[in-house]
Amino acid sequence: MIAISVTENNINTRLEDCFGKSRYFFLADIKSNYYKFVKNPGLNIKKMSGKRAALFLAENSVKTVISSNFGVTVKKIFDRNKIQIVLLSNKYIYLKDIEWINNPKQS
Repeated sequence: MIAISVTENNINTRLEDCFGKSRYFFLADIKSNYYKFVKNPGLNIKKMSGKRAALFLAENSVKTVISSNFGVTVKKIFDRNKIQIVLLSNKYIYLKDIEWINNPKQS
């Protein structure tokens, strides 16, 4: 399972450049080509929003997270849960800019 931080819950969304402040996560199972959008449970938490989001993704069997601006606490949680971090490039602005996201099936 892959998680990508995004601003809205649709395929035309912009990518979010701050992990903890992401409004939604695009969760994709690339083996089955299914995806869903989930709200970031840490978004409205004033402190440690990234920690809550990281724990949520770990609990949901995410193995790779694509975003940027990860805090130290988030990195420790991901390391402990063997979750790979992929930093966004400025080349990608929209979710649909990521090549492997073509016609996924929403679950």
